[in-house]
Amino acid sequence: MLITVLLLIIKIIIIAVLIAAFAALLLLLIGIVAGFYIPKNLRKDFENTGELFADKGHSQIGAHRAGAGIAPENTPMAFDICLNAKEFKVEELEFDLHMTKDGKLIILHDKSLDRTTDATEKYGREGILPSDLTYDEIKSLNPGESFVTDSGEMPFKGLRGDDIPDGLSIPLLEDIIDMIESHGTYLYSIDIKDKGETGKKAADLLVKLINDKGIANRVIIASFNTDITRYLTKKYPEEQRSMGVLEGILFYFAHAFNIKLNKDKIPFNVVQLPANQFKVIRCGTERFIRYCHSLGIAVQYWTIDEIDEIKRLSDIGADCIITDVPDKMYKLFNH
Repeated sequence: MLITVLLLIIKIIIIAVLIAAFAALLLLLIGIVAGFYIPKNLRKDFENTGELFADKGHSQIGAHRAGAGIAPENTPMAFDICLNAKEFKVEELEFDLHMTKDGKLIILHDKSLDRTTDATEKYGREGILPSDLTYDEIKSLNPGESFVTDSGEMPFKGLRGDDIPDGLSIPLLEDIIDMIESHGTYLYSIDIKDKGETGKKAADLLVKLINDKGIANRVIIASFNTDITRYLTKKYPEEQRSMGVLEGILFYFAHAFNIKLNKDKIPFNVVQLPANQFKVIRCGTERFIRYCHSLGIAVQYWTIDEIDEIKRLSDIGADCIITDVPDKMYKLFNH
């Protein structure tokens, strides 16, 4: 009986030790991945190299959806403010692409037209996709329908037809590029939202357009769709693009464990990602930025609107911060 009890106690102790060891290992791995703890053998002061990096003492200012906190997102009105404002300037314009039913590239973020426009009212149903309509049908919508100012006002809600002001429309990509180029030299971040064959066709049209316009060296092509990032790598390896979702996960773990990557084998030029919003996976660290820079990869964070966080990321070397409030970011750097 005593032996049985002793054996049981020993088993319990062994199981408890194994559980404790596993828990400790798990916490250690989480700590390393999150950047809370970095073992000495993984610490390194990486060198900064590359051409896209900020060189004037602070991060470049990127206007998210052309400054979604200032004017209705992705509209000519928003672009016009960013390009002509006297009180602030931007260096990069970030926006999104969809393809219409008649094969035209328009600037729109959401999968559907429901949130930002009066499409649901006009067509009597929800889930109106850009691919459901021709561009002539889309350009008559009001993309300022749900825009809210800092003071809580909705100045464009309910406007229809001739009451919709000039510049408040869903624009064609080509028109916006011409508009931007007429104002100077800017960086672009263009996110292809469509997937599958539609997304690939959008990529073909985009690559042709930016090369025809002579701006390919200033354009970062992005996509959350793995099939599109793979398509870009295979067909257009010379074009600059940001990392895809799966690539980003693998790259982050390579950084966490200081895995030596061959920079010539990395198919993307830029990482565009949130900072520390995921808590456990913390990309907004100086170590992550310097790891990217050592491989010739620029680091851009989105969507960062808090002034303290903008300053922190700029101070640790972020190349560009993409924000809804470029006016406030500019004031921070030029007060």
